[in-house]
Amino acid sequence: MALIGYFLTNLAAMLVFGHEQWSRRGECLSVFMRMIARLGVVEAGPTVDARKGVALCLPGAKLVNAEPLPPSGTLFLLLALGSVSFDGLMRTFFWLGLFGINPLEFPGRSAVMGLGTFGLVATFAVLAIAFFTSIGFGERLAGAAGNMLPAAGALVWSIIPISMAYHFSHYLAALVVNGQYALAALSDPLMNGADLFGTAGLHVQAGVLMGAERAWMLWNMQAAAIIGGHVLAVLVAHTIAFRLHGSARATARSQVPLAVLMVAYTVFGLWLLSSPTGA
Repeated sequence: MALIGYFLTNLAAMLVFGHEQWSRRGECLSVFMRMIARLGVVEAGPTVDARKGVALCLPGAKLVNAEPLPPSGTLFLLLALGSVSFDGLMRTFFWLGLFGINPLEFPGRSAVMGLGTFGLVATFAVLAIAFFTSIGFGERLAGAAGNMLPAAGALVWSIIPISMAYHFSHYLAALVVNGQYALAALSDPLMNGADLFGTAGLHVQAGVLMGAERAWMLWNMQAAAIIGGHVLAVLVAHTIAFRLHGSARATARSQVPLAVLMVAYTVFGLWLLSSPTGA
């Protein structure tokens, strides 16, 4: 029912506003995919003999020259990051313990639906307040106090590497297990006994994540992704800030609060990965 409602809503909006306009501005998945596509290292190169070539670029390079987002786009990217962060937080012993829930006797998702809704909204609000505050404080340090919203719209592009790193780290364990189901389904998509690629009889092994060595490897892959995403985000943010302010001194001053926020968020992400979960 949810999928049907989502489809009909978007179909009606496309009929009213046009496919191009609605897919670029209204349909959240299309908007988000277009945003994260700027992280790609392959792009359309210059046209040669009436054919477009392919060029390589540095990761995040297309984020630097992106047009500043309006406040709605800024909040949308912050929501993309805050939602996956809360999805990890809501499973921790810490979160459940705050509301007197025994994580070893989890009552079920329906019982904590209200708490989950509250936590999701609160996480988004805290992240948005922290981001806009750090941008505003940074612009004040750089002597451009009146440019907070335009600066936020430009610098929020640096959130994309962090968001992708969190998505990778948070869902890596699920990918390792559920990816095996996907491999099996590829060979028999219609469940009629076919074995197109020889993987239809694949035995799914959830135990692939068990054991100290595998847990160590998994955690380090997750930690490396989070740290790498934050490092790339700092580089992107610094380059955007230099384009906004034009001097190394003003750029460095404007980036101090945002850098502190990114370090704090890195610590928070690593804590989430290492915290015990019970739901």
